[in-house]
Amino acid sequence: MTPARTITDPAAPKLLYIHMAALGDAVMASPALRMLKQGLPGWRIAVLARTHTADYFRGLPWVDEVISFVNDRYVDRKRPWRLLGGWGEAVRLFQELKRGDYAAVIQWRGQLPDTLMSLCTGAPHRIATVQFIHRRAALPVEKLRFLVTDLVTVSRPEAHMVEAMAAPADFLLRKLGGSVPANPDLSMDYPLQAADHAAAAEFLNAQGLAGEVPLACVGISAKTAVNSWPLDRFAAVADHLGLQHGFRVVLTGIPAHRDRERAIAASMKTEPVCSTGRLPFGVLCALLARSRLLVSLNTGLSHIAAALRVPVVVLSGRDGASITPWGTPHRVVTRNPFYPRRHPDRRQWAGLVPLITVDEVRESIDALMSEAYASQS
Repeated sequence: MTPARTITDPAAPKLLYIHMAALGDAVMASPALRMLKQGLPGWRIAVLARTHTADYFRGLPWVDEVISFVNDRYVDRKRPWRLLGGWGEAVRLFQELKRGDYAAVIQWRGQLPDTLMSLCTGAPHRIATVQFIHRRAALPVEKLRFLVTDLVTVSRPEAHMVEAMAAPADFLLRKLGGSVPANPDLSMDYPLQAADHAAAAEFLNAQGLAGEVPLACVGISAKTAVNSWPLDRFAAVADHLGLQHGFRVVLTGIPAHRDRERAIAASMKTEPVCSTGRLPFGVLCALLARSRLLVSLNTGLSHIAAALRVPVVVLSGRDGASITPWGTPHRVVTRNPFYPRRHPDRRQWAGLVPLITVDEVRESIDALMSEAYASQS
């Protein structure tokens, strides 16, 4: 249950949460933001986010302000010269942060751009996280200790990203004398609009699925090429969902992968619902919320499903247990020999997901369905 947005005085203390990462990471940050708002109810909570996650943060009832930053144009480690194309925007952002009069700042990543933006605010409390559970920064904040006031270390190998993001929030609340519950609620949240639910229902009606037909989503896309899986295996898994479990399968992916979707559908023995590139993202999420299962690569969609309490079977390659679905029944299918830790050898990443077999995914689906819905049988 989401709390109502707290109405605060414009002169109230302001806290800035710097989140310059992808949508899946944004969803995993929602418990930390809830902790901050509930622990400091008289404060204004602002989030600095990349443009493609800004709308998500605007939908959270415990966020008062979102500052959007188009950093994709030039924050590129492989092509640093792109910085020249965005320097004007960067200067404007730093000026805005300087005028913000923030009392405290949290940056959960240890990367240099986040540290510089935190420093620019001039806030008396600047909290940064030292992480050993995700990708290391080229110049991590622990080497620039003098630029922040406090470091919070999240070093447990079994720590999940949700816990890593909550750790600096917990630290700051204790430092400022805020309210810190003994057992904080670390459940994730993905608010959906009524219009999205209505559009999802309309889409299903157009597909002849107005009744109580159980749905399962299959996510065919990933942000990075190292997470690709053969199309014929997606088709075999989708057929298993239909023939063995009686689901109507919804195929979904990024718009650029419509050709992949058509190839998968043509290889299937059952008829899927094709949604790739056909639905706004919010409507797709409302469709996912109606589903009884998601099978996907380890992408942001798996974290959204977890926030919507949809069981997930995730095909994971290089990643460890720190970014698996949180707070929902799930199975991880992986050939990473270092699991639950991230695979350390970048040269082998591309070959990991293709090692996963159809039988492994089928077995995980069967086991998860038996566990997740046992009480309903």
